[in-house]
Amino acid sequence: MKLDYEHEVTVPEMLEARDHRVEMQRDLIAEFHHPVICFMLNIPGPHKVGEDFEKAFRYGVESIDEILHKHRMKKDVEKEEAFVTGYIYYASVDADAIDIKKAMCEIEERDRIGRIFDIDVLRTDGSKVSREEFGMGPRKCLMCELEAHICARNRTHTVSSMVEEIHRIIKESFAG
Repeated sequence: MKLDYEHEVTVPEMLEARDHRVEMQRDLIAEFHHPVICFMLNIPGPHKVGEDFEKAFRYGVESIDEILHKHRMKKDVEKEEAFVTGYIYYASVDADAIDIKKAMCEIEERDRIGRIFDIDVLRTDGSKVSREEFGMGPRKCLMCELEAHICARNRTHTVSSMVEEIHRIIKESFAG
């Protein structure tokens, strides 16, 4: 099924997508009894899918595969979904949740495109592993060096400027 790249996602659609993700995560934890990775792109605004975003998502999935292999972490299963609300990757991983999160932070921190990756790791009780649990500070804003949650709360940057920067980062990441 081809996604409508022009579709403007509504708040109810985003809430429904979040509920679906939580259900998928719970199902994977219940079936495999291991931590779960949930990867998406952090894209502000009403447009969550498109060629650039799909390319970045593919790169993110490949990066997760590579880093899990590097750290000898075995996947029980992986699943991908694509909706107008965005691209989602899930993996149940037979490893310690904090070790998985540390590995995922390597991806988020190694290059600029990692700044748009949102890689959550959930323990078997469903709680998320926080970067702060192992001494990593909060993520930095895409536009400046402040903590991302501060800029988000204060709406420091416009949605259009952030989306423009995201497209620039993706293009630069795949140039050459």
